[in-house]
This record gives sequence, structure tokens and C-alpha cells, in this order.
Amino acid sequence: MYDKLTGLMTSFHFYESAKRVKSWANRKGQALALIAIRLPEVSDDVLVDSARKLNSELRGGDLLARMGERTFVLLLLGDEEGAGHLIFRLANTIKPKLDFSSTFFSADETLVEALNRLGV
Repeated sequence: MYDKLTGLMTSFHFYESAKRVKSWANRKGQALALIAIRLPEVSDDVLVDSARKLNSELRGGDLLARMGERTFVLLLLGDEEGAGHLIFRLANTIKPKLDFSSTFFSADETLVEALNRLGV
């Protein structure tokens, strides 16, 4: 359920949890945004530190998972504007420089479709 190195959700656990969050958001009329976070080539210590800092910025209901060797995905309650604010805050908090991309997660698409748009 959790990545052994970073302690973040694995992709499988993320998919299962995201289904529940999406269902809740759809019922409540809440917007959802996805953020893909890519790290440059870094040591495991820097990777773990970056994951810890990312995790410390989450709010209740946000999901963060390690999806690849140096790729994280964050699902958050909020629209793309809210995602942009979070990206700005993260980019100024976490070193090394991270690569961010975000998208709106619409009610009529699957998580896989939204992740594909992000290139994850």
C-alpha cells in the first residue's frame, strides 16, 4: 500500500483512494485537480526529503502517491487555480527544482485518462 522508500501511497492504493475521493467530490459538486511532480536525477536521500516536504504540504482529503522512480502525483480538492497556488508554494519550498504540470479532473473521465493527459 505504501512505497518502501518514500512512505507515500503506491499507485494501486492511489487509484483505489482516488475513486472514493472522486465519488465524494462528484456528489458534493467539488472540483478536483491533478498535479504531476517530476524530480530531476537525485539521490535517494533527496528523493525521500522531497517526498516528506510534499507530504507536509497536504490538506485533509489530498492524496499523494509515488507513481514512478522520480514521479509523484497529487490529487487535490480544488480547481486548476488552486493547483497553481499549491504549485507556486511547493516550488518555493522544495529543493531541488521540481517539474510540475496540472490538469482539471472532470467528473466524466477516468483517473487513467486524466493521468494520461499529464503524461503519467
